[in-house]
Amino acid sequence: MQAPTVLIVDHDEAQREEIRRTLEAAGLRVELAATVAESLRRAHRPPDLVLIGVDLPDGARCELCQRLQAELGAAATPVLHASRPSAAVGQPSTSSSTLHSTCGSTSSSTYGSTSSSTSSSTYGSAYDCCRAGSRAWPTEGRLLMTAVRALLEARAANVARAESDERYRAAFDQAAVGMAHVSLDDRLLRVNPKLCELLGYTVEELMALRAQDLRHPDHAEGALRHVHALGDGKIRSSTTEERCLRRDGSMLWVAVTRSLARDRAGAPLYVVEVVNEIERRKRAEEARERAFACERVARIRVELAEARIARLQTFTSELSRAVTPAQVAEVVLSLGLAALYADAGYVALLAEDGVIEVLRAPGYPEDVVARLRSIPMSARMAVVDCIRTGRLLIFESLAAYQAAYPDAPVGDWGKTLICVPMTLGDVTIGVLGVTYRDTCRISEDDRRFMTTLALQCAQALERARLYEAEQRARRLREEALAIAAHDLRNPLSSIILAASLIERSAPADAAGQPIRNRARQIKRAAERTVEMLGELLDAAIIEAKGLKLDIQPCEVGSLVREVTEMLAPLAEQKRIQLHTLLPGSGLELSCDRGRMLQVLSNLVGNALKFTAEGREITIGAERRGPHVRLSVSDTGTGIRPEDIPRLFDRYWQGRAARCAGAGLGLYIVKGIIEAHGGQISVDSELGAGTTFSCTIPVTR
Repeated sequence: MQAPTVLIVDHDEAQREEIRRTLEAAGLRVELAATVAESLRRAHRPPDLVLIGVDLPDGARCELCQRLQAELGAAATPVLHASRPSAAVGQPSTSSSTLHSTCGSTSSSTYGSTSSSTSSSTYGSAYDCCRAGSRAWPTEGRLLMTAVRALLEARAANVARAESDERYRAAFDQAAVGMAHVSLDDRLLRVNPKLCELLGYTVEELMALRAQDLRHPDHAEGALRHVHALGDGKIRSSTTEERCLRRDGSMLWVAVTRSLARDRAGAPLYVVEVVNEIERRKRAEEARERAFACERVARIRVELAEARIARLQTFTSELSRAVTPAQVAEVVLSLGLAALYADAGYVALLAEDGVIEVLRAPGYPEDVVARLRSIPMSARMAVVDCIRTGRLLIFESLAAYQAAYPDAPVGDWGKTLICVPMTLGDVTIGVLGVTYRDTCRISEDDRRFMTTLALQCAQALERARLYEAEQRARRLREEALAIAAHDLRNPLSSIILAASLIERSAPADAAGQPIRNRARQIKRAAERTVEMLGELLDAAIIEAKGLKLDIQPCEVGSLVREVTEMLAPLAEQKRIQLHTLLPGSGLELSCDRGRMLQVLSNLVGNALKFTAEGREITIGAERRGPHVRLSVSDTGTGIRPEDIPRLFDRYWQGRAARCAGAGLGLYIVKGIIEAHGGQISVDSELGAGTTFSCTIPVTR
């Protein structure tokens, strides 16, 4: 760092040299001049301190100060001058002398006095140094150095302060953000160009306003609270996002950071506001918020759609189990209305006599339901127009509904009323009614969902109608079969008896053989007819869930042996071997023995039909936990895989068994096993054989 420079202006060469040596010994740079003109020639830059000798006239001193200030820009340079009798520095003197600041300073620095001094050193005033008082000249040079050092230190501090002020002023004016000094009573004290640019004002226009005039009304009160809190010392600083009002009336989003400026004593001076534009960020945030809002709406719509799809699936599943119109209406109004968040609803069907019948109507007052249970097609009502036109009718307010149907019953139970046609093809068979207690808007998604519900409801109602018709026809058929079977048994018994008499009364010789053969044929045909009638009756009983069982303990081995002995002649006739696989004695089963004999004889009889001569059939029984497994295995042709699912259907026969019976045998077997609480299964392989397995609980 370069040492400070001191300019000594004095006619007295000896005194100049003496002062020079003293100052250079202290590490200072010294410039010497005898006159004002010489001092200006030697000083190429402003010195840090000027010492003016006592021999210069007062006018020369003032001229020196003025020319230093004008030509070298030395307004901040301290100047000391002395008035004393001729004496060298450091030599004793009895007269008084004084060193004090020259023109342009606000105070002087006195050196050479050990008592208190009233003079000081400052810069920049119009103090008349030529008229300052005088004091005793110092007897030692060290007092001169004390004064010089004090002035140089003061000048360095002032220069640093001036440079700091200049840097702050430059930073304030050239800042890339808006800045303002605001008084505690909300007046604008100073603004920078950037703030003027942000708000569209000139400096003069902006300084004529109050800070509150620039704030949006929504943020003005909060900004004032922050300013007062800063002034009261409650907060040290604050940063808020606010809207400012620009000169053209538009709004600008800014981030304002406020802090309090204090003086050296700590007293509050003003509030410093740093204003940073965030308009683009705010717009981006608002756009992002809008995007998020749209995304949330879309997500909600997707979730609602998924929830509706899930409810629609549940609705469809429940409808598939509804077999009567009343059950269909129950499902539609319990699940469908919940999916639509409706308060009430009804299902109405157009009957064959032209009257609209309301099946169910939950959510409506009882008196309204009682009056509208049956509605003639001549009535002026929305449900009638919906069936007649096949159009969706929506009334989003009670006033709209009353305007269209002034005579229809209304009340506080419904403000939004909807009639959804239930159509099959081009025919409207009924109406799904939906009612909301409050006025609401029905969206396009709601309309589509209602239409889908009504379509599924119409299809389910049609299925229910067909099912009821089929059930009625089946009951009539079963009743006719039962009556026919019962009424035919007596004449068939007479035919069997007559055939037996003819067989016995025929001549025993060869001439009677044809008669006996014919009688046996008649008897077998009649017996087969009786068996078929028995199967028809059993099938009807099983279909009606009316099969009655006589449950008794039964030894499984004796049951299997009895079936084997019963069918052994037929097996011998086809040269088929019947085998049994039985556990040790004591395997019992609680069952209806007669029905179980019917099951085993049917299964073994079928095996004999489809097993070629010379092969085997095995009848087995074994204990499997709490069940007994009965099985019949053959080595016949097997069953085609596509035929297995239909084996136990009523009246169904495989291609190889056509015309061999009524197709009720396996249906009856399955019904008997299930009546015992068991299950039947089949395992077959073409060309290898088939196994029927019946699993029945040991006890019931």
